[in-house]
Amino acid sequence: MKTRLMVGIALAGAVLTTFVAAGGAATRAEAQGGPPSKITIAYQPGLGYAPLIIMKMQRTIERQYPGTKVEWKVLASGTPITNGVISGDIEIGAVGTGPMLIGWARGVNWKVIAPLNEGDLWLMAKDPRIRTIADLRGKRIATPTNTSIQAVALRKMAQVKLGNAHALDSTLLAMDHPDGMQALLSGQIDAHFTSPPFQFQEKARGAHIVGRSINYFGGHTFLVTVMTQRFYDQHTAFAKRFFANIVAAQKLIRTKPDLVARMLQRDAGGAPTNRQFKQWLVNPALKWTARPRGLMRTANFMNRIGMLPRMPRNWKELTFPPVHPTRGS
Repeated sequence: MKTRLMVGIALAGAVLTTFVAAGGAATRAEAQGGPPSKITIAYQPGLGYAPLIIMKMQRTIERQYPGTKVEWKVLASGTPITNGVISGDIEIGAVGTGPMLIGWARGVNWKVIAPLNEGDLWLMAKDPRIRTIADLRGKRIATPTNTSIQAVALRKMAQVKLGNAHALDSTLLAMDHPDGMQALLSGQIDAHFTSPPFQFQEKARGAHIVGRSINYFGGHTFLVTVMTQRFYDQHTAFAKRFFANIVAAQKLIRTKPDLVARMLQRDAGGAPTNRQFKQWLVNPALKWTARPRGLMRTANFMNRIGMLPRMPRNWKELTFPPVHPTRGS
């Protein structure tokens, strides 16, 4: 199991200082604004990436653009996805709002091409003596990274309940969601701030909710897909269609969860069951929408506590034009 003590608010600084814009030698069609000849799309394990999994399973892009080679990567955490988008090895990456905002504020020339969902993320504990945020002082708490939306929400909870946003920072650990779940259930850590379906699985196995992100941030976007400005400018029609494909996948989840659940079961290799996936898909902890919500609230809080070095003027500065009609915030 890989763990590391979270130190500072870093985002692959070495990569940022050697930023290479996405895209290499373009074909003639690409130079004229056509679709890319190949594309890599990366995401992490988790239910929140279901719209992308639908596109992968249905071969949506391949059917729409037969000349485009699509590579799907499932990576353990958001850091390699962030670094891959920055370096140009990944054209479209799915990340949490925290890393997206920090990357943007530190000069990564990317924006959101399609939000994937809103999320209510749960801070879980198994020890019955841990009931409140105050009970976590000095305890081992795992989040995906120190820039993740879970880590941001934890600091919001600490500010509200303990009077200091960084009161719990000294014992934070970075763990991938599957590792964090196993560590919580085996007693190696005291709390795990996670996401669906891991929070559902932990609750089913005896853990309880200590705090919920929605109670501190209100409704908020959880996961987004990002691309660089250069890629968007080179392949604008493709990017617009990608947004439309995400919207269509989200509608399929809302209207035909049985069908989507069967896709997710096949993608997962047969387990969990499609019945379990359907229960998770319809759980209100995830809302399937491409409208960005709470980006400015999140950015304002991160800026106030020193996580964000500069502020966007408005939410549209963080998103590409296809997202703008959605009445975000």
